[in-house]
Amino acid sequence: MTGDIDRPCSSKKYRCIIKTMVGVQVSIRSATTEDAQRIHELHTAAVRVLCAPHYTPEIVEGWLANRTAQGYLRGIGAGATIVAELASNVVGFGEGVPGEVVAVFVDPVFVNRGIGSILLEHTLRLTQEHQGTVRLESTLNAVGFYERFGFSQVERSLVRRNQVEIPIVVMQRHGESHRFLT
Repeated sequence: MTGDIDRPCSSKKYRCIIKTMVGVQVSIRSATTEDAQRIHELHTAAVRVLCAPHYTPEIVEGWLANRTAQGYLRGIGAGATIVAELASNVVGFGEGVPGEVVAVFVDPVFVNRGIGSILLEHTLRLTQEHQGTVRLESTLNAVGFYERFGFSQVERSLVRRNQVEIPIVVMQRHGESHRFLT
């Protein structure tokens, strides 16, 4: 990954320019309330396209039922959500709190361009107040992605959304949670 950073990123307010592995220039910044609808759209698309081969249609529909853009406002307001922009369009988002990566999702149209890796790097920075183990709940399709960045599987589990149980893999990464592994 190329690491051309426009200027340093603080833990709460981001504004970085980074070139991905394929030379595409991506901007990472703190999400704003105006981004909530786009975050919702790309999250829904990612689940329907990228996660769907690993889950039944009933699980996918239950997972996405009752989701709205307003559901992202809490993380945005807390400064826990960042977005990746390509040509001024939001193409991915990440959310992290001390000790936990809450989410990293990329619009399916823009996968395999290094955007997820960049988002994970910056989401890990949001966890840096916690110097110990960083935890996450991975979708079944993303386990290999997280393993490439030093996360290990702890256990398989289920999360409940709208009366539907969704299989996930609990993963963790020990120490130096804010340092990105390449």
